[in-house]
Amino acid sequence: MNGTAFVISPDSQLVAGIGPDQKGYLYPVAGGEPRVIPGLNPGEQPITFSADGASLYIYQPGELPARVDRLNVQTGQRTLWKQLLPSDPAGVETIGPILMTPDAKTCVFGYHRMLADLYLVEGLK
Repeated sequence: MNGTAFVISPDSQLVAGIGPDQKGYLYPVAGGEPRVIPGLNPGEQPITFSADGASLYIYQPGELPARVDRLNVQTGQRTLWKQLLPSDPAGVETIGPILMTPDAKTCVFGYHRMLADLYLVEGLK
């Protein structure tokens, strides 16, 4: 399982994470075979489970704006929750990490920005 892309279900019975094959799995805490998370695309990462444990909030790192979807872990059905982008997107290269509460009322995110200055020098001899 990817060491940074995993979340624990509200009932503490499952861990959603990315396996060594880059697919998403639900791992039973008590042991047993993991099962594939339907509808989770390669590269997407879980943010948190929904409060009822039926869905995961997920995003694709590197995507701008960062699209956060709610993904049903049984059916694979997804719905757009929010698209995240700083109010000033100039120079933003990546968004993440994204953290949110299971009730989806509070969300915070970080981002990496790269800015540069270009100077014109005239009259050099």
